[in-house]
Amino acid sequence: MLVKHGNSKYLLAKVKDQSIDLVLTDPPYDMKTPNIRTPPLRHGEKDIYAVNFRRILKRTGNLVMFVGLRDKYRWHKALAERNFILTSGLAMVYDGGIKSDKHFLPAHEDVVHYVLSKEYYFKGGELLLDVYRTKRPRGVTRNWGYDYATAPSEKMNVTPKPLGLVQKLVEVLCPEGGRVLDPFMGSGTTGEACVVTGRDFLGFEINREVYEFAVKRIEDAKLRTGGRRTFW
Repeated sequence: MLVKHGNSKYLLAKVKDQSIDLVLTDPPYDMKTPNIRTPPLRHGEKDIYAVNFRRILKRTGNLVMFVGLRDKYRWHKALAERNFILTSGLAMVYDGGIKSDKHFLPAHEDVVHYVLSKEYYFKGGELLLDVYRTKRPRGVTRNWGYDYATAPSEKMNVTPKPLGLVQKLVEVLCPEGGRVLDPFMGSGTTGEACVVTGRDFLGFEINREVYEFAVKRIEDAKLRTGGRRTFW
């Protein structure tokens, strides 16, 4: 296990070529929330990440991202230009409840799955619904939300994904003992999923408060599972 505080755009350069089995992440893409702590990635930054994802993934590796309505098309352009293949996707559905006079309110997030070759790892025989139902994050300032209510503060501008969904993605798309990278680690959901499933984890987070919470969360998960893995 290795988690780092800093900008993943620069930390990625230190990751070895073809050393990652699964990139599983939720890049920032909120375009409207005022005073958001982590701004959306610019188009040129997406290109930088796409280049690095191709470099660090094994030929049998997988790339999975949670993406917004417009961002999925921008990501697809950047990834397709680096010969990534879009192979499947999921929809994470949550309840509506906010009125809008100008547009339809999104009631889901897309989860896109890319690979580099036909030899990508996929654990057959696993049941994974193509629609996963969960709760909408509460409040326009992206309060702590979804499936659990533990947080160092009420308004951290993060939207943690359901642990059950992330854990299943890790189990299906990364062999046991393999390495998972989350360059936008946030609250550490992917890290906890790796601890409880016996995968190695590499995570980056730019926000100090969120990073410290993620470290504690992952360490707590290690204690609950007998401390099978250590930070190095």
